[in-house]
Amino acid sequence: MNKVCLVGRLTKDPTCEYVNTSNGSVARSRFTIAVDRSFASGNQDGNRTADFISVVAWRKQAENIAKFQKKGNQIAVDGRLQVDSYTGKDGNQVWSTYVVADSIQFLDRKGDAPSNMNFEDSSSVSPSDFSSDSESTGASVWDAGSNIEIDPDELPFY
Repeated sequence: MNKVCLVGRLTKDPTCEYVNTSNGSVARSRFTIAVDRSFASGNQDGNRTADFISVVAWRKQAENIAKFQKKGNQIAVDGRLQVDSYTGKDGNQVWSTYVVADSIQFLDRKGDAPSNMNFEDSSSVSPSDFSSDSESTGASVWDAGSNIEIDPDELPFY
C-alpha cells in the first residue's frame, strides 16, 4: 500500500500552472511543505528539525491551494509517494521523489487565512436572498444554532 499523510507548513506561496495533456489543459501546482520531526535526530541543543517534502496537486486542488493559501500556512496532505527518474544532461540517472496529493486540507483558522480570499459567488449573498418561508416558521438560516454555546477548548481546530 502506498499511502502518505503529512501535516506541515508551506515554504512559499503556491502557484498554479496549466499543463497540456492528451485530455486537454490540466491545472498543476507544485509546492513544498516543511514537516516537523517528532524527535531531535541527534540534536543535543534542542533545536527542532524539519523535512522538506515536495508535493504535486492536480485540477481543482491545484487551483484552490494557489488561490487560498500562502507561505507559512499549515496544511494536511493525503496522497501517495511517487518516484520518477530521467537521464540528466551529464548522462547520469536522476531520481525525483514527491507526494501526489489525493486530498488537501487547509488547517489554519479563518482569521489566519490570507486577506486576499475572494469568494466571488458568496460575496453577494444576503439573508433576503432566501425565501420568506423560513421567516414564517420563525427560523432563519442565518441564526440557526446561534444560541449554542461551545467552549473554544473543545474545538480541535480553534
